[in-house]
Amino acid sequence: MPELFIVLALALLLVGWQHRHRAKQDRLHQSKLQQNIRDGIAAPPSLHPFINPDLCIGCGSCITACPEQNVLGLVNMKSVLLQPDHCVGHGKCEVACPVGAITLVLGARENGVEVPVTDEFFQTRVPGVYVAGELGGIGLIRNSMRQGMQCIDAIAAKPQKNAARYDVIIVGAGPAGLGATLQAAAKKLRYLTLEQNDIGGTVLKYPRRKVVMTAPLHLPGYGKIHFRDVRKEDLLAEWQKIIQKTGINIQTKTRVEKIERKGNVLEVIAGNHRYTAANVVLALGRRGTPRQLGVPGEELPKVIYQLDDPQEFAGRHCLVVGGGDSALECALMLADAGARVALSYRQGTIARAKPRNRQLFEEAVRQRRIHALMPSVVKAIAPQSVRLEVNGEEKNIPNDDVIVMAGGVMPFEFLKEIGIEMRTLYGEPLPGRKSV
Repeated sequence: MPELFIVLALALLLVGWQHRHRAKQDRLHQSKLQQNIRDGIAAPPSLHPFINPDLCIGCGSCITACPEQNVLGLVNMKSVLLQPDHCVGHGKCEVACPVGAITLVLGARENGVEVPVTDEFFQTRVPGVYVAGELGGIGLIRNSMRQGMQCIDAIAAKPQKNAARYDVIIVGAGPAGLGATLQAAAKKLRYLTLEQNDIGGTVLKYPRRKVVMTAPLHLPGYGKIHFRDVRKEDLLAEWQKIIQKTGINIQTKTRVEKIERKGNVLEVIAGNHRYTAANVVLALGRRGTPRQLGVPGEELPKVIYQLDDPQEFAGRHCLVVGGGDSALECALMLADAGARVALSYRQGTIARAKPRNRQLFEEAVRQRRIHALMPSVVKAIAPQSVRLEVNGEEKNIPNDDVIVMAGGVMPFEFLKEIGIEMRTLYGEPLPGRKSV
């Protein structure tokens, strides 16, 4: 009998400890949710989970499955999106949920995200024209590459039209374009890949040494890549190795100007050349053309929209314009390089950036390594100064360089000329998306 009492006592202690631990976690998660609301942290612009509270059973399998830390948590025995800005769209939570309570969605009720309308094979309403990767709402590099490969799988499964010179032309050599090209070569399709800049797409525009997130993936003709968090330069070097080993051909410095249908083939116009193809995969990315300020002086050569080497700006007066992650990372790298950095942002607080970036930025402001001009608006740019409106008052600051990090204008006109239909999603599933 004494043994039985001991076992019962230990069991009660364990249950009590679990109850207290769960209650403590619940309070922490509640506090985090309230903090998010105060900070204005919303869902990311890429795919992220929507959790149906009526279906969620609070088993926590989604939390365990998520490769990122603390994106999801339990509150009142229901899973919640605890740190939405940390979500990069792995999609493992959706797969792990045993009751189908999680759906990956794009956009939010307050902030819609415009994407091309596609079917389950990523084909737009224009027959033979497909969309892959970031342009279609896929953010994670691994998922973009997979979607590019899935597009080619769908194309390879169709009867090929011999009237065209190519079975498929792939536009863009970022993650989705690279994945599509590898798969096209593996499927022995007649393919042509055109890239207006160099291999890397959006990744190429990142500042030096920026850490990007991806996940392990098996690539046709190459094998498995094992990266998770990797610096931009290392990822681009790996892609060059992949290209050399597989022998795929990518034509860089070739901008596609127009795509037209001619009978049963598509004609792709790039420079002075006209190529015909049965199918086209658009792997363009979402950054498009950098958003400009539209102020006098913006045409000066000192105004740039991409930071390559922060070290070149050491000792110079730099103004970074923007309040997202790219702007904060740019300002921090310039400050580390020894530049005299000011940051102009139209809002009074930084709310859209990742917590880690916000924390580093706020620390740099406290240490006076970065001068935060918030809220402020750039009014005019002169060769040696910038005029801003700061809290309703105009102010001139000395300036050598202006780095605009205010996002990009998507190639909507290009897409509309092709005839691609667009749709704005407000926290809705991506049409035609396949679970990862």
